[in-house]
Amino acid sequence: MKFKLGAAIGFVAGYVTATKASQESRQKVDDTINRIRENPRVRHVSDVVTRDAKRIGDAVEHRLADSADHAAKTLVSTVEPSSEEGGDGKTTGPSASSSPPRSTASGTSL
Repeated sequence: MKFKLGAAIGFVAGYVTATKASQESRQKVDDTINRIRENPRVRHVSDVVTRDAKRIGDAVEHRLADSADHAAKTLVSTVEPSSEEGGDGKTTGPSASSSPPRSTASGTSL
């Protein structure tokens, strides 16, 4: 029984000590972070980076929109009927082309 009581007291003492040390370490880190955040140079750099990132994002968005418009126009121009196609919008097949009909080895035409 004495061993269990001693082990429990040791566990509690170690836990309390570690928790206090952890809290102190955490407080030191928080203080350092707050000092860095309040530094005027860091604030200026943060503002510049934020502003430039927004400008770059806007430029990329504009360029992507232009590229999408150009791709859509190119696609439409390749899909719309051209002067070689019939008036009904159907493309002309090989039978309407000027090439001679192909034949199989047995002599029948395709």
